[in-house]
Amino acid sequence: MALGRKFGGKHLNIVDDATIPDLRGSYKYDDEGVPAARTSLIREGILVGRLHSRETAAKMGEKPTGNARAINYLFPPIVRMANTFIEPGTSCFEEVLGGIKEGVYVKDWYGGTTSLEMFTFSAGEAYMIRDGKLAELLRPVVLTGNVFVTLGNIDAIGNDLNMNQGGGCGKAGQSPLPVSNGSPHIRIHHCLLGGR
Repeated sequence: MALGRKFGGKHLNIVDDATIPDLRGSYKYDDEGVPAARTSLIREGILVGRLHSRETAAKMGEKPTGNARAINYLFPPIVRMANTFIEPGTSCFEEVLGGIKEGVYVKDWYGGTTSLEMFTFSAGEAYMIRDGKLAELLRPVVLTGNVFVTLGNIDAIGNDLNMNQGGGCGKAGQSPLPVSNGSPHIRIHHCLLGGR
């Protein structure tokens, strides 16, 4: 996870921003009194930043980012996300679908987990894509894989950012901490799907 490592194409930008008004993961100061901030994590496909508490920032010789959070006073503040999202690109939805001879379109999610570099999440809806158009509804599907490989497989990013305000972060048993996450439509040219 060295800064400067490549995780995707030049179109990929990921940020964590606790300063956006009216989102679940927004706040003025973290639980160590550090002002909330917007932190670029990946810029043009390159890892440029990390989330920090005062402790982790000192250990790594970097600046605190205002991400030390605890669910309540019974727990110590630990590094947590706020509002994390992929920034919008330039493609409209039709352009993202265009050129896909056969694929699967997944929308929304019921929940998911991460374990080190691996992820799994259940899609809220799934449809076949045939010749660049949405087709029949599918049974529920699950997406899984390596986060970093999957980021590298994103080859198109839509211009239609949507923030999800459901759920929460459950790191270290502190659950559910209010957070938001989001993404525009993205096209992943290879991802493992499962389901019935």
